[in-house]
Amino acid sequence: MSSSPKTQYTARFLDLFTYLTLLSTAVIFACLVFSPVFMRSLASKTIQVNPDVPEQLPPIQLKKELIGALRIDVSASIPSNHWVTYEIQLKDQQGRVLASGIKQAWRESGTWSEEGESGTWTEDDLVGGLDVRAVKSEPVTIVLDVLEYSDISGKEIDQPVPFEISVVNGAVDTRYLWTGMIGTAFLAFLALLVTPFSGKVIIDKLICDSDLSGRGILGGTNNLVRVTVKIKSDEHSPRSLTVLLVINDGNGEQLYSQRHPVTLSFVKSEGKVTAANGKLTTFFVLEPRSSYGFHVEVTPDATVDRTKLVVREHCKTLFPAKITTLKSTQ
Repeated sequence: MSSSPKTQYTARFLDLFTYLTLLSTAVIFACLVFSPVFMRSLASKTIQVNPDVPEQLPPIQLKKELIGALRIDVSASIPSNHWVTYEIQLKDQQGRVLASGIKQAWRESGTWSEEGESGTWTEDDLVGGLDVRAVKSEPVTIVLDVLEYSDISGKEIDQPVPFEISVVNGAVDTRYLWTGMIGTAFLAFLALLVTPFSGKVIIDKLICDSDLSGRGILGGTNNLVRVTVKIKSDEHSPRSLTVLLVINDGNGEQLYSQRHPVTLSFVKSEGKVTAANGKLTTFFVLEPRSSYGFHVEVTPDATVDRTKLVVREHCKTLFPAKITTLKSTQ
């Protein structure tokens, strides 16, 4: 004896990991989009700094922020084929150094010729900076010092160097956000690919005909069973075929018998149809765990070249799915 099949749409077996990675990607993307909202410009100016004569900017108020940090960006303006080494310091009211960094900036250019062609090239690396996360709110001073200024031959130059300085508070280092978004998006992509193949394969049978059967031990109350039927047909196939799926319990009693229409996708070569493929996927909860038999019959069968039956248990779904519960009293 067995109870009547019960079919319903349910999200009970959703793969939560996939949605977690998608949510993480969305949150990180939102942080990338809205991070400029927290930035506030504190200073933006150009100054001239002589070698070995530190230049001090007017004090600014460093504030403790919930999100972001104080960012100091410095860009040197030097002629081609020159090098400058400069230091950025952040000091408190007592003159103590809170943070510092040394940058070796350069700009080089030249000409090239190859196989009768010629041109010019230029390269540079001029920008340095500091990101400082405030522990407390206090006035701070930015000090810029040119440690060395020379041309590419090594000749020292005793001239002031122009610097463009930009100071903002609440800056967010988006490099880590981009890394996080790419990583979580990749995990989400893998989850989307793998979920349809999740679970343990119990039955995997292939036959060059339209009818096949298989039996295995599977099922249980919280065990989702995925039944997949793949069909390969020839060039004379109709637009759709019908798959009769029958499930029997260990005593041979029929628990399920249903005909499912399957629309085929046609394969073309040089404008001609050469084959057709179809796929049926259904979900079941089989209670109790026991031996169950599965039988597949495809009609009309004249054009069917190959039929494959795959039954997996402990499966997950990407979306709420139509699941049929079958209960046997064997």
